[in-house]
Amino acid sequence: MKKIKLIVSDLHIGSGIHLPDGSRNTLEDFSEDTKFIEFIDHYGGYGYADHDVEIIVNGDMFNLLQVEVQNKLPDQITEEIAVRQMSAVINGHPEIFDALWTFCARPKNRLVFIVGNHDAVLLWSKVQSLLKSRIGPHISFYPDHYSVDGIFVAHGHLYEFIHHFNTTYFSYPLENGREVLRLPWGTLFILQFLIPLKSRRPYIDRIKPFRIYLKWAFWNDFRFFWRMIYRIIRFWLQNRFSSDQVRRIEFKLSISRISEAMNHVSLDEIAENILKNTHHRIVVFGHSHDYQYRTFGVHGEYFNTGTWTDMISLDVANLGRKVHRTYLLIEYDDQGHPKATLKRWRGIFRIEEDVRL
Repeated sequence: MKKIKLIVSDLHIGSGIHLPDGSRNTLEDFSEDTKFIEFIDHYGGYGYADHDVEIIVNGDMFNLLQVEVQNKLPDQITEEIAVRQMSAVINGHPEIFDALWTFCARPKNRLVFIVGNHDAVLLWSKVQSLLKSRIGPHISFYPDHYSVDGIFVAHGHLYEFIHHFNTTYFSYPLENGREVLRLPWGTLFILQFLIPLKSRRPYIDRIKPFRIYLKWAFWNDFRFFWRMIYRIIRFWLQNRFSSDQVRRIEFKLSISRISEAMNHVSLDEIAENILKNTHHRIVVFGHSHDYQYRTFGVHGEYFNTGTWTDMISLDVANLGRKVHRTYLLIEYDDQGHPKATLKRWRGIFRIEEDVRL
C-alpha cells in the first residue's frame, strides 16, 4: 500500500476575516482559506485514492490567543472559555472544517494534531471532543511530539524557556476553584503586550528579526518605541504582583531563571541532538515561522515547515512581505523508507484574491 505524510504548521487560524457586523477582524491572521482547502482536497482526494494519506498539523493550526470572548481576550482560560473560542474558530472558517470532514471521512486518510503554544487549549478534553464532533472521530491529538517511522515531529515551543510548560499538568485551580490553563511567560507576553499593540501597529507580531525593528523604531517611531518599553515594564509588574499566586511565582526573577532564559539552545541544535542520540532520521519543527532545511550527515535531516501566514522580513536576504505556504511531503519507497521534501503550495490558478491588509 502506498502512503504519504504531509506536515504543516503555524496556520494561526482565528475566528474569521469578518466580525458579526461585517467589519474587518484585525485579530485574524489567516486569509489562505481557499488555498488550504485546495491543499486538503488535492492530497485527500481521488488522485491519492490508492494511498494512505496522513496530514500532521505540527502546532498552532489555531490561534486561540486572538479569539475574543465577550469582546475581550481572556488571560485566564477555563475549559468552558476554550470551547467557546474553538467554536468561534469553527464558525469563522466553516469551509475549512467541511474540507477536513471530507478528508477524514475517507477510510485511508488520517489527521493528527500536535499541540502548539497558540492552541494549547487543545489539551482540554472538551475541546478535543468538539473538534471530533465537527471533523470526525478518527483524529488524534499529541501534547508534545509525534514519532513514527524514524520521523520525530514537534512544534518546538517546549524547548524554549519562555514557552515551556508541563503538558501533563497543564492547568491549576484558582482560589475560587476554577481550573485554568497554565500560561507560560511567552503566551502571556503575546496576550498582554503584543496583541494590544496590534491596534496601533497591526504588523508588529509578524516582523522578523524583531531586534532590527526595535532599532528602526527608536529612530523612526520614537513615541511608539517608548510606549513598547513602558508596556514591557507594566507587563512584568502586572504579573509579578498578580492576585494569581502561580503567576506571581512564575514571574519571580532569579539568577538561574534569567540564565536559563538567555542561554536556551536553538531548534537547529535541538534537532541535531535528537538525530545524533536517537533512532530518528528526520526531525521536523515549526514555531519559528522560518522554513528551513539542514542535513547532519549520516545522522539525518532537519526540516522546519515555516508558516502559512504572511511575514515581514527586515533581513536583507529575504526583505519584504511574503506568504510562503510551505509544508513537508514525506513519500515512501518500495522498501518502506521515508523520503522528505520541503514544498510550497501554490494552489489552483485564480484570477483574483483578496488583498491582505
